[in-house]
Amino acid sequence: MQSVGESLRATRLDLGLTLEQVSASTRISVKSLRAIEADELASIGSAFFYKSFVRQFAVELGLDYAQLSQAVQAAANSIPEPRIPGHDGAPPLRASRQSRKRTSGLRWVFSLASLAVVMVACSTVYAMWQNSRAEIQSSVSSFVQSVTSGGNAVPSPKKAASKPAASAAGGAADPLPPVSGRLPAPTVMTEPGSFDLKLSALEATWLSVAANGKQVFSGILQQSETKVVEGCETARIRTGNAGGLEVELNGRSIGSLGPRGQIRTVVFRKDAFEIVPPPLAYLALTGFSLDAR
Repeated sequence: MQSVGESLRATRLDLGLTLEQVSASTRISVKSLRAIEADELASIGSAFFYKSFVRQFAVELGLDYAQLSQAVQAAANSIPEPRIPGHDGAPPLRASRQSRKRTSGLRWVFSLASLAVVMVACSTVYAMWQNSRAEIQSSVSSFVQSVTSGGNAVPSPKKAASKPAASAAGGAADPLPPVSGRLPAPTVMTEPGSFDLKLSALEATWLSVAANGKQVFSGILQQSETKVVEGCETARIRTGNAGGLEVELNGRSIGSLGPRGQIRTVVFRKDAFEIVPPPLAYLALTGFSLDAR
């Protein structure tokens, strides 16, 4: 009479299945399936797991488990039960008071170290965001100067940045928040007062584009793909990889929106741009407020 393992192996071979295929279907390791077919019950280590594995194996092969149940039970009875500490001569496991104190101390050290790592990581992320915001502002300002100067001397960035303050002193409020810049009059426009944007992916980049208050694109822009938005009066660009996206305004490149891997939101208007700060939840995580900018 064939054993349980021999019956399962013969059926599996008749069906032309490999142990790997059965393992993929039953989620039972190939090592355990091989031990069952070889009737090496010691490798299973538990009567409960042996019976459970054999049942799943048989069902996968289309066998009637009821016909194997008696042989399976007899084989399972030969598997010794795992020893419990304190029984059958096995020494009970006891943790000394000193070892418990040592474990408690290590737990406190691990908690403090984790807190320190989180604080350092949050501070680093915030600093990177601040630096990248300055980089994109400098990039766009350089583009503005290169277009408007026409080869002549232009005011320094510090002087340009002082214009909103002078305007406020004169009573005319600047409609843009502090993190903003001025863009040149478009050199090529499809309509008066409008501008065109061309977004090119240097690598796979998540991108969301809204123009004139309407969503025009949202998804993954694959490497070398481009997205062109024409006739914009306002445009809002959101990207999950600022360094993987190159922006052209009316055919003139203004570079990337920030460093690689950074999340960035930029709003373009007819003659200005605005870097939108991250949400309050992000600032709360880093421990800074909007007033800290």
